[in-house]
Order: sequence, then structure tokens, then C-alpha cells
Amino acid sequence: PVIIATAIHDPILALFGAKQYLLFPVVGLAVFLAFENATREEILRFFRWIALLVLPTSVVALLQSGLSPDHWLNLSVGGTSLETFSAGDKLRVSSTFPFVAQYGMFLNAQIFITAITLSHLRNLPRIWKITCLSLLPLLVLGSYITGSRSAVVGNVAIVVLAGGLAMTKLQSRVALRMATLLAGLYLAFIGMKHIFPSAFIAYRAREEGQLIGLSSEVRERTMASMFDWANVTGAPASFLGYGLGVMSNGSETFSSYAANWRSGGAWTETDFATTLFEGGFYLMAVWYGFRYFIIYQTARRFFSGVKDELAISSAFCLGYVIVIGFTGTLGIHPPVAIWWWLGVGSSLVLWWKCVETQPTDAASGTPGRTLIPPSAKLRGRSIYAERLHSGDPQ
Repeated sequence: PVIIATAIHDPILALFGAKQYLLFPVVGLAVFLAFENATREEILRFFRWIALLVLPTSVVALLQSGLSPDHWLNLSVGGTSLETFSAGDKLRVSSTFPFVAQYGMFLNAQIFITAITLSHLRNLPRIWKITCLSLLPLLVLGSYITGSRSAVVGNVAIVVLAGGLAMTKLQSRVALRMATLLAGLYLAFIGMKHIFPSAFIAYRAREEGQLIGLSSEVRERTMASMFDWANVTGAPASFLGYGLGVMSNGSETFSSYAANWRSGGAWTETDFATTLFEGGFYLMAVWYGFRYFIIYQTARRFFSGVKDELAISSAFCLGYVIVIGFTGTLGIHPPVAIWWWLGVGSSLVLWWKCVETQPTDAASGTPGRTLIPPSAKLRGRSIYAERLHSGDPQ
């Protein structure tokens, strides 16, 4: 209904806006289909290569921090200076991304990706172990050098939640590994703060001198984004909203309908407000019902089937899915939606590797077991077909 309502005003805008809700879930499905039959090592290799992106992005961010705001490396995509986004006389750098918000989204996702990598180092060559361990301090450095609350506070929330989730497994080995990882994060924070003190200036200036604690402004903005969503600038709330994609960046360049709303002062920054404005109360119910259903199913699988070997990796995936699922701007920013669905798909893959049928142990001859009950009969298959597939001659 919302797509049809938008198409009445602008058919192209309807297609453009619908992608935010219909296209990106394919990412989660694609991750599962790609690794459904893969080995654990193949899955971990995938995450290791993605985790390595922390290296170049952090180096570029550190380089940007030492350059002047008008240096070409610090200019926006359009060639303008981003000096107005400074804090404490330090530029809030965006690394290889067009703006600092996209860099923060990347860093949030790298928390669970790097955690998966660091929790499976035992059988790697020494050079890989050293490289992977170097990702931890660089990830901390990159989060603070942005001066972004979403990067720092979001990552702290994911880590704390993941730690609590891992402890629910009540396994001493899991608890020890998680404690080691958390201790490594703290030491990385202390070390980077000592070695690169200038990298923490922007965040300290924005957070009233705090480095980890939550300032009153952060609390107020978080509460407002979750409970003040009905105060949309430009129009009262309606049942079907005012058009999908109106608040998406760039929509005003090809849609006169979106341009009229934007030129009139209508603007929504939070995900709740965007959903209410674009799709009204109908989309609020459908979209958030679907999002919370995905979070519930991800959590249910974690508690019901994840084993201790993958408990830490799954805990970080679930922590990311919960934090970003409740607070992330999935309805307005495609990058955060893509990363979030990657987290959902990754969590599903890790769960599947815990419950799929295990092969027979060649050394002991012990048969594998499965936690997935086999179906008695495939739907739509006749009794005659069942006999043919079972090899029964009768």
C-alpha cells in the first residue's frame, strides 16, 4: 500500500524508496546461501579478509588527522572543506568513506567481524596471528579518531552486550576467551590513548571530556530518537505517510515531489521519524514488526543451538544485530542496512554450522549427530515416489 501511495505522486521515487526495505534483506539470504555448505575454515577465511580492511582505513584516518582540513585527502566528494565538522580544533576524519557517518557504520560492523577473526587464531600461521592482533588497537583508534558517538558508544554497547550473551553459555572456556578479548580491548584503548593522544581530542571535546561514559547530550539524543519520533518537521503524521524515499539522500535530484518536501523544510534524521514520515503508521507497524521479528529469531537461534566453539563469534553477531537493529538508521542509510543484514546472515551461518549434521569421525568411527530433526516426508512427494527414492522394490 505504501509503494502504491508513493507511485501516485512519483513512480520512480516509489521504486527508489522501496529498495531500502525490500532490496537489502537479500544480503542476509545471500550470506547464508554462499556458506551453507562451506567448511568452518572457509567461513572464517571470509571474515579474516574483511577484517583486514581495518588496516588501510585506520592508516588513512590517522594520516588525515595530521593533515590540514583543506588538504585534498580531507575534502568532501564535491571538493568542499569539511572543517565545519571539527571538534576541539581536530577534524573528524572519514578515512576512505565520503563522510564520517559511513565510516562509523563500517566500524560498528567491524566489531563483530574482527571479534570472529580474533576468537579463532589458534591454527593460523604466526604472521596471520600478528596481523589479526594488530587489528584490535587500530579498530579502537579508528573509532575515536572519528569523533563520532555512534562509532564509540555503539561499539561499547555491542561489546558489553556480546560479553553478557557469551556468559549465558555457562562454559568456563567461553568465559576465559571472552575475558581475554575484553582485556585486549582495554589494553588497546590504553595503548592507543598513550601513543596517539591527538586521535582522542575530537571525541573528548564532543563528549564533555569523557572517553567512554555517556554524556547528557548522548542520552537525550538517544531517547529523542526512540520516543520523540512523532514530531516530524513539515507535516503531521498520517496512515500511509508522504512517500517512500523522500528523505533519502539524492532523491531531490530526480524527483520534483521529493524536492518540494525538502525545499519546504521537511527533514527527518532518525530512523523512527523517517519511517513515520515516508510510510506512516502502516509502515511503522510492518517495518518495525519485521525488524524486531528478525532480532527475535536471531536471538532464539543463539540461545537454542550455538555451541561453545562459536559462542563468542555468535555473541558478537547477535550483539551487533540487537544494537543496530534497535538504534540504526536502516530506513534512511543503505550502508548501515547492508552491514546489518550481513550481521544477520553471518549469525545465521554460525548457528547453522553448530546444528548441521556432523560427519562421522574417521579416527574413532563415531557417527555424527544432527540437532535438526529430519522430516518424515518431503511435501508434495507421493508414496510411490518415496518408495523409488528409498530403493524399496515393493
